[in-house]
Amino acid sequence: MIPVESESTSKEGTKIVYVSKENLFAYMKERKDEGYDILLMVTGIDYKDHLEVVYHLLSTSTGNRLIVKTKTDGEVDSVVPLWAGANWHERETWDLVGIKFKGHPNLKRILLAEGWVGHPLRKDYPLDKKQYVNLKENGEDYVSYDPREGY
Repeated sequence: MIPVESESTSKEGTKIVYVSKENLFAYMKERKDEGYDILLMVTGIDYKDHLEVVYHLLSTSTGNRLIVKTKTDGEVDSVVPLWAGANWHERETWDLVGIKFKGHPNLKRILLAEGWVGHPLRKDYPLDKKQYVNLKENGEDYVSYDPREGY
């Protein structure tokens, strides 16, 4: 049994647990083996002084839901080996919040162009710096800071 750092309940009655990032994958594997067969959502949150990853799990056999949270310095283990559906969720979290998922099979941007600088949902993201997405002749996109090149 993997230990949790803290446990609480949401106002809707869903159990919420905090797990250390070192124990995250093992904890999630235990939950998968326990019957939490669907990963509903993965997201990242920037609290300015730390980052968190939040996972919403569902057991279709019991109807139970579980929210698992972990604090991170910007990197956690990927849960794609447990739930293939985590693939796009983790890519989106990387793209927008900048949290890396170790062991992810294809961790690259999913919403923004590959050359995009920064992660727009981070508190330190510069809102006054404009980036423009452009297309090369071969159809690949690239990013520039020149408004004449963007669309």
